[in-house]
Amino acid sequence: MAKAPKNTYLKEIEIKYKITKINDKVIGKRVTDAKLVAELFADLQNETKEKFIAINLDAQNKILCFEVVAIGSVDAIYLRPMEVFRTSIIVNASAVILVHNHPSGEPRPSPQDGDFTVKCMRIADDLGVKLYDHIIIGVDSYYSFAERGIIGPT
Repeated sequence: MAKAPKNTYLKEIEIKYKITKINDKVIGKRVTDAKLVAELFADLQNETKEKFIAINLDAQNKILCFEVVAIGSVDAIYLRPMEVFRTSIIVNASAVILVHNHPSGEPRPSPQDGDFTVKCMRIADDLGVKLYDHIIIGVDSYYSFAERGIIGPT
């Protein structure tokens, strides 16, 4: 009696796009201003868990897409810096803006936020992608690493 052939499996990547309603004042406009990005993602202030988002921009700094890269807990998120740029590479983005929320409502960055931002700056540089900002959303407020001069001029 012949043995049945052994099945071999290979992982296939499937990319799906989901349409999300956004404030139309950013459609077709250059998006690098921290205040505009904070307004666009202001709903993050209502989240009970940390969410980390990468906004991918084209060469004219218009939004190509955004990805919710990770969802964490009430006060932490586990995320490897390389995961931030996953979609940036796929869509051939020229620039990226990082956004995440602090459910506590206080947008001041933790030491881990600062360390993570520095790592992302290095990776972006290696990939040839501009990292314009990392914005932390709090309740009716935000913190911008670019406005504080931590991320270079846009």
